[in-house]
Amino acid sequence: MHAVLSCAHDALIRDIEPVPVGAEVLHVCFPWSEDFAAQVKAYADEHGAGLVVVHSTVPPGTCDPHGWVHSPVRGRHPHLAPALRAFIKHFGGHHAAEAAQAWEDAGVRTRVHTLAADTEAGKLWELVQFGVQVRVEKAIHAWCAERGLDADVVYRQMAETYNDGYADLGEHRFLRPVLAHMPGDIGGHCVRPMAALLDHPLAEMVTRGLDS
Repeated sequence: MHAVLSCAHDALIRDIEPVPVGAEVLHVCFPWSEDFAAQVKAYADEHGAGLVVVHSTVPPGTCDPHGWVHSPVRGRHPHLAPALRAFIKHFGGHHAAEAAQAWEDAGVRTRVHTLAADTEAGKLWELVQFGVQVRVEKAIHAWCAERGLDADVVYRQMAETYNDGYADLGEHRFLRPVLAHMPGDIGGHCVRPMAALLDHPLAEMVTRGLDS
């Protein structure tokens, strides 16, 4: 985030830890926990921030009651700076337009929404959808292995030619992901842990293990 914003606001951007400075805008990027809201409020009070922008993945309803803006981050760790520049960055909350302006100044495309809860939920549903897609690929791969069938044909080749056909017809709404098979359960630090923040059966499908 510093790499992206500093191109337009170099003199104004700095990490607040361990530097005891005041801050007009506080950008929050640490992981969710049960103490998250209390920690953010403590940082905002300590540094006198008038505007708080939460970029962390959090449960719906975290930011709006405090007047904070939520702006989810997309991309693959650890190469997030190019992703922050590539994706439209969504901002939700009462002060969303104000929060988005600094990113517009840095050349990032933005979109503003009235409620932080919308972007909070949107980020979680993106993760859950990806997790469900991974579960589908793993299920097909295991099903094929049990029956001596070629998963490359059943899953990848069928899906790729399916997508090619609908793309040729201009029906891009029907295109679906084609994922490479990775042994084991869903890895990484965000998809399964963060899916647990969404109360829905599809999220439970993502969070449970392969043997559940």
